[in-house]
This record gives sequence, C-alpha cells and structure tokens, in this order.
Amino acid sequence: MKFIYFTDIHLDSGIDTCRGFELCVESMLEHQPEVLINGGDVGLTSEALAQYAQTMERVSVPVLMSHGNHEMCSGYLPREQGGTAHASADMGGVHFVLLDVVRYFEPTEDHPSNWHVLADEGLLEWLAADLAGLDRAAPLVVASHVPVSTTFPRRSGQAPDMAFPTNEIAGARRLLTLLQPFERVITLHGHHHENDRHFVGAMEVMTTAAVSGNWWKTGLESRGPQGREPQGYRVVEVDAEGGFRNQYHAFQPHQDEAVELCRHQASGRRFVNVFDGSPRTQVEVGDLGSLARIDPLAESSRDLATHLWELPADFDRQQVEVRVVFEDGRECEGVLEERVWE
Repeated sequence: MKFIYFTDIHLDSGIDTCRGFELCVESMLEHQPEVLINGGDVGLTSEALAQYAQTMERVSVPVLMSHGNHEMCSGYLPREQGGTAHASADMGGVHFVLLDVVRYFEPTEDHPSNWHVLADEGLLEWLAADLAGLDRAAPLVVASHVPVSTTFPRRSGQAPDMAFPTNEIAGARRLLTLLQPFERVITLHGHHHENDRHFVGAMEVMTTAAVSGNWWKTGLESRGPQGREPQGYRVVEVDAEGGFRNQYHAFQPHQDEAVELCRHQASGRRFVNVFDGSPRTQVEVGDLGSLARIDPLAESSRDLATHLWELPADFDRQQVEVRVVFEDGRECEGVLEERVWE
C-alpha cells in the first residue's frame, strides 16, 4: 500500500502558484499512489478552490482531506461545521482517520484570529467510537491539519498551553492517549510549513513541509521559512506486516535532495541540514565524527527547524564530507558545499 500526504497549497498566495501545484500533482502521480491525503489550507478565495478542483481532475485515485484553518475561513467548510467534519476509511488494509481540529472563534482584542485549534469532547468521543473494535496491530494513519505533538509554539516564542491556541491542539494529550494502545500508528500534519518528525512512544508524528513552501513568495524556489525544506510532499508505504516507511520528496527534480551544509547568516552558526531528519537520524561529518541534533526546546533554537545538526563554533570549512543514516536504513553521503541561509 502506497499513499501520499501533501499540505498547505495556498493557491491564492505568491508567485506561480497554479503552475507549481500542477508540477506537484504531476510529480506525485509518478509514484503511482493508491490514495492521496490533502492536509488542508487550499486557499481562501473561490478562485483558489476552483483552481484546485481543476488541477485535481486528472487524479483518478481516492483523495482524503483533513480540513485546515483556510477551509473554514474561506467558507469551503461552513463555520458551524468547524471541528466536526471528521471521517475515516479503510483502504488497502490501512485504517485512515481524518480529524477536523479547527474551530470558529469570534475575534477579540486578545485573540484577533477567527479560529483556534481544539480536540474537544465531541472529537474525542467520535475518535474513541471509530477506533473501538479495531485490531490493535492493524496499521493506523491519523491526519489532522495541526500536529498532535509539536515544539513549534515554543520555537516561535509563543506561550505553551494557550487557552485558544492556533499552532498546537488544545486537548492533544487526551487524543494521544486514545492512539497509544495501537502498535502501528503514524500521524500526519501540516500547518507549520516545516518538516518535523519525532516519536511519542512507538508512534511517529510527522509534520510535513508545505507545497507552497514559504507561501510561494519566490515562486517555485520558495523554501520553507524555518528549515529551508524544498517544496514537496511525503510518500508513505505500508508493508505486508503493517510497518511504515516514509520519505519526503521535492516536486522539482533539481531540489530533491536529502541534506545540505548551510551557514545561518544571522547567527553565523553552521549546520548540516537534513531536510527530513528525525531524532533517530545519524549524521557523521568527516574527521569530526557524529554530530548532535539541536535541542528544539533550547532558547538558541528559536525560529529554527528541528532537523539541524550543528557543527562546532570554530568550524570554518566551506566543504565537508557528510554521511546520513536514516532510521529505516536509507543512507546518503557525499561532499557538500556551504550555502548561505539568509
């Protein structure tokens, strides 16, 4: 079973959006997926929704969707349905769950957004009923626009556990409790325009970088704002035993690379940037040996992605030999030339 997760298209933003999304769809279909999952945020305008529908006409496989904040704000999903449009499906031996975590909020001076993110009693009761009777060893895929686990608010300087959060799910701990009994479960998310893979027990939480990258600000070269990820999508394969393998792909061949050496211009710090690395990814650099991944909760990680392995402060070479080993056994190695991260 092979499926693809893509998210945050934002067809009403930036430059070359329509052409970019067409290229993305063409690239995704080359993998011959059996299912596509749209992680939400197609756009805010009726023109964006129409363009999305037109581009997706060429897709013949089922397309599932977990609604984002733009779906509710655009009127695609009526406000009164926000936070209730959950769905599930069984395909190819996999149980898919789509959770709608975005709720309408009447803006106030303290909370100017007209939405917030919540796993309320209704959602938790629906999820418990949906999972009741499901084999604990069956492969389970849960998608929601905003991640069920994330350090993004802290890395962005936001207070944790806000009353009406927009970058994390209020009630996420109870949601995770419902998923933890399952032996083979992954969760898929967008919203933050970054790759962030980590683990909660045996569960892999995967936030995926945006098709729009940095909101198409520089068109087809709009790398992610926190982690310089190329614009792309995630391919997930489920093997005969119900195990998962996944890999992030750029939708343009010249951007489809796993790692770079970069110098952060603002701070002067140098990193090996493994665009889809996780805490279980190993990074080795020439005579330096293994590098440590940055601590996402450290003050020094403010406004940075989680997939950075930092070089020593006195490291001044502009070329390094790097070897990366992913937790699924994939390896990549080679000599990298330094790029400037502006």
